Amino acid sequence: HQKTADTTLPMAYNQGFYNLFPGIGAALGLVLWGTGHDIAGRTLVLFSCASMAAAAAVLVTSGRHYLRAALTQGTLPLIGLVLTLLA
Repeated sequence: HQKTADTTLPMAYNQGFYNLFPGIGAALGLVLWGTGHDIAGRTLVLFSCASMAAAAAVLVTSGRHYLRAALTQGTLPLIGLVLTLLA
């Protein structure tokens, strides 16, 4: 089991940061948007949410058994994307 953990650890470490950066982008976009930098903030929110939603869609193409994880990963960004477009 140690060999599996040793193999998985770098990937999990990378994936954690891979997921962190779009989240920071969306949060920064909201801050910018809320402080009067409408175009930059909205653009950053749209890009971040679209990236996260697209990553969830790609996850589904990896296999049907990833559907629940993709829904968990992609639902909130998709809602954010839609709400931003409607704002």
